[in-house]
Amino acid sequence: MNQLITNDSIFNPQYTITPTVQAQIDEFERNRWLIQNLLLMPQHEEWLHRDVRVSRAASTTRIEGSALDEVAVGRLAARSIVRAENEDEQDNINALQAYEFIDFLSDQADIPVDELVIRQLNRYFIATATSTLTPGAYRKGQNSVGGYQPPDQGDVLGLMRSFALWLRQDDDGLHPAVKSGLAHLHLLAVHPFWDGNGRTSRGLETLLLQRSSFDFKKLLSLEATLLEMKDEYFLAISRSLGNRFQDGYDATPWLEFSTSALVVCSRSLVEQTTAWHKKMSELYSYGPEAGLSARQTNGLMYANQLGQITRGGYMEATGVSMATASRDLADLVAKGFLTLEGKTRDRVYRTVPVEQVKARP
Repeated sequence: MNQLITNDSIFNPQYTITPTVQAQIDEFERNRWLIQNLLLMPQHEEWLHRDVRVSRAASTTRIEGSALDEVAVGRLAARSIVRAENEDEQDNINALQAYEFIDFLSDQADIPVDELVIRQLNRYFIATATSTLTPGAYRKGQNSVGGYQPPDQGDVLGLMRSFALWLRQDDDGLHPAVKSGLAHLHLLAVHPFWDGNGRTSRGLETLLLQRSSFDFKKLLSLEATLLEMKDEYFLAISRSLGNRFQDGYDATPWLEFSTSALVVCSRSLVEQTTAWHKKMSELYSYGPEAGLSARQTNGLMYANQLGQITRGGYMEATGVSMATASRDLADLVAKGFLTLEGKTRDRVYRTVPVEQVKARP
């Protein structure tokens, strides 16, 4: 039987803030403070953000079964192509564009996160799917995922309107870690689209966090953490939703997982950016002593972020010509900061730790 949901009703999630959830929120807040107070140069922050976007796209598609890792998706991003040769590549190109849209919306406080935004997110994630999957449109039929049966298609419109009203409430007093997590789960519960519900739900949580005071400078890749915790992720969904949609499901098991994932993700970011800051200090201190130009030091910082660099990557990071990039890279190899692997188009320059460079006779 279809549920009777009026257009003016508001989604009312059922959950408990357990001591475990509260402790994880507290640590998430501490990690936010550390990131907000860590000084990063704007150019370096943009480099990190570019890689986070790749990480998000690669991870959210790998959760769905894609075989492409971050290196492969990074190459796709660098090529700036719209149409790919196979489904895995196309799914990742779509995801990259979806996360660009999410980053754009994160800065547009006057655009509410509502049904139109959610539908547009889905349209981006499955942009090149067949017309029968109706990207961005609610399903007009029953679907299922694994052993879970979502609500009847006749209930989807009312459930989504109720959900959108809840999303637009600014005075509900919910912590962003809680609200974004509940939104993630409820979109999965309703499963309003024929395809792309998981990717859209993860994208929605990222968007809501970035619209809040817990944006972490847009450097969190929650998607990468969920990929690492994939089994626990699916189990937490199942523990809260069961095997079929029920109004008033208990989201507490999910919140205990989702806040733990935010802790893992934010802790990893603190470690990553702290290490980045240390490398930056070492390079900018030792670079002039070793005879590096400011441009070479910047390029080397970009290379250290990835562990390697190509000539094209160096050109992008420093804004120099191909000839200048080749000369700079050859000099960095000669001075021991990089090692060269491969030939011509496959040539890659790998970084050498500064302490090893200093130890050279």
